[in-house]
Amino acid sequence: MKRTAALLAALAVLLLAPAAFAEDVVDTKDWDALLSKYVDGKGQVDYAAWHKSAKDQKRLDQFLEKVATANPDAHPAKAQLAFYINAYNATVIDSVLEKWPVKSVRKEKGFFKSEKHPIARKERTLDELEHKLIRPTFKEPRIHFVLVCAAKSCPRLRQEAITEKNVDKTLEASAQEFIPAATKANGKTVTTSQLFNWFADDFKSDAGSVEAYLAKYTSGKTKKVLESGEAKLEFSNYDWAINEQ
Repeated sequence: MKRTAALLAALAVLLLAPAAFAEDVVDTKDWDALLSKYVDGKGQVDYAAWHKSAKDQKRLDQFLEKVATANPDAHPAKAQLAFYINAYNATVIDSVLEKWPVKSVRKEKGFFKSEKHPIARKERTLDELEHKLIRPTFKEPRIHFVLVCAAKSCPRLRQEAITEKNVDKTLEASAQEFIPAATKANGKTVTTSQLFNWFADDFKSDAGSVEAYLAKYTSGKTKKVLESGEAKLEFSNYDWAINEQ
């Protein structure tokens, strides 16, 4: 009888384990509320107001404390990806707030390459997080449309946190929004974002070529030129001015 009870208890644990692991790596409630409060529909951030609020800066700090001590490896890939996207975007905003006022993060020495941040029990730079962890681990080109480096030419910062449940939907919606707006044909020349120049290998790995990847998300004349085999790609200048309201 005791053995039967023990077996039933063990079985219950096994049945419940997948549901538990499907949860987000950390609670995103605070991060979600802050995005909703300080980010507008165009993805622009009200850094000035956020900087004035000691309460909301502390709330961001509390979220990043969870990020610092989290163990993503105990969760499925989707939850891990959502976690690291949030970690990147929240760390960028926190760094901007610490230095506020900021005209351009590109002019802030070491912003991406040398400043270390505690993320998932390791000290990482933003470049390490993006290029040595997120890109090679997940091999998901759509991350380039949700990772936001606080520049005007970046994709729109969403007004809600990325979660295990919405990560696929958000990635796809972000690609569908960003690519057509950034990609235009003029004759056989197609001008698009510098992201497709800097991270060309990511898009080639997914679709065979940058042109083929762009064609998946464009229509009409632009799509026709991209699929013609004669398209000449050009990349627009990247505006590094801060993405403030």
